[in-house]
Amino acid sequence: MGCSNKPEQWLEKTSLALPKSYSGQVYLIPDAPSALAHRIQAVREAEDYIEAEYFSWTADVSGLTLWHELLIAAERGVEVRIIVDDLLFFDDKWLVDIDTHPNLSIKIFNPFNARKLGWLTRAADFEMHRDRLNHRLHEKYFNVDGKTMILGGRNIGDDYFGYSPQANFFDLDVIVKGPVIQDYERNFNTLWQGELTVPVNEVIAYNPDKHSGSFDKVYDKVMAENQPLQESIIRKVSLLPKPEYIKASVTPMFDSASKRTDSQSYLRKRIEHFANVNQWPAEELFLSTPYMIKSDEHEELFTALAERNVEVTVLTNSVASNDSPFASAYYQTYRSALMEKGINIYEYDSHALHYSNFYNANAYYHNKAFIADNTISFIGSSNFDPRSDMTNLELGLLIESQAFATELKAYLLDSHTDKFWQVEQAEGEGYVWSKQDEVSHNEPRMKSEKRLINGFYRMLKIQNEL
Repeated sequence: MGCSNKPEQWLEKTSLALPKSYSGQVYLIPDAPSALAHRIQAVREAEDYIEAEYFSWTADVSGLTLWHELLIAAERGVEVRIIVDDLLFFDDKWLVDIDTHPNLSIKIFNPFNARKLGWLTRAADFEMHRDRLNHRLHEKYFNVDGKTMILGGRNIGDDYFGYSPQANFFDLDVIVKGPVIQDYERNFNTLWQGELTVPVNEVIAYNPDKHSGSFDKVYDKVMAENQPLQESIIRKVSLLPKPEYIKASVTPMFDSASKRTDSQSYLRKRIEHFANVNQWPAEELFLSTPYMIKSDEHEELFTALAERNVEVTVLTNSVASNDSPFASAYYQTYRSALMEKGINIYEYDSHALHYSNFYNANAYYHNKAFIADNTISFIGSSNFDPRSDMTNLELGLLIESQAFATELKAYLLDSHTDKFWQVEQAEGEGYVWSKQDEVSHNEPRMKSEKRLINGFYRMLKIQNEL
């Protein structure tokens, strides 16, 4: 973001051009249950087609409810196309059962060979075919009729919509309207037609005599066991207020499938080039990421921002709230380097409460966004780590609007100051964490044994894989 010394050299190699900006309308979804409700409502209003792509789509109440709604839409003639990454799918016959509907098609991104015996065989498969299987689809995209698009960091599952009794993610989505949606449709179609996506019926073995109706069996069982949750979801849809959209200039940002072979950080460099041309950030960068992992590119960025006296604030997970034990281990040692550059750090409290959730359980931070100079916002799927930069396919949206930037900042921090620990250097050595009236000189809520475990993870030296 306004920092690279060599953008033109990289552009010459990749034939990169500035993306086109459009006039559009954006709406920040205010809470997790509403994010699922807006998807369901959009599906119910669909007339012609629905297309979506996600990294994970769990077979729980939220995930199965959305599949059920998509099947109902397909029944009335809506063409439905879905791409899901294969990392968390195994021998799921019910997924092929859905695909048998003539109006609903599912493709799997970069499928594994191993489908049975869970992670045991899949880990072996990964080691044998690492160069191919290491690249995953991390994009999150939901489009109905080219009129309503939802982008953000949420996958599909109870823990992303506030319905998990174990742990829920604090995340965000934005609803977008306008001609910019056509660019995302082109990106989707390129992926749909590409060699990395394979029809689900070519990936998972399916016998109609044995497996027909398997989705209904899974759906009925899960719903029967979770009726209060199901009723809450449907009630939320019926009570949705009409979105109050903000007019903005919006710019699409995409990765490239070439990342699979050249490991270039296409999305990040496109954003940085756009920032260089438009000369931002000039005063302030407000960065939100669940995972903060050191890389040479990130070091260059933060160094350049410090030299230009840009005030940088980072919102991220605490060691205790991080859902990735590996990421938390490497962030724990990177934090001092960030603070030496004058970066303000706020860490999410693992015990943060969100009263709009159906369940208030342990909490993870998952918002992927930034705000530059209180004017330019970015919402997308990419984390601030090497994996998002170099390995996974990502996308996002730049939004130019002071009104939206103000709303986004309030959503992330201003209205949630009770959910973050502010981290500062203590007198002498170490840090001090403060949150309202609480003060701690140790990692908040971190179990003592985790210190040893994190040390072991760092010995593995795998931060470029995170």
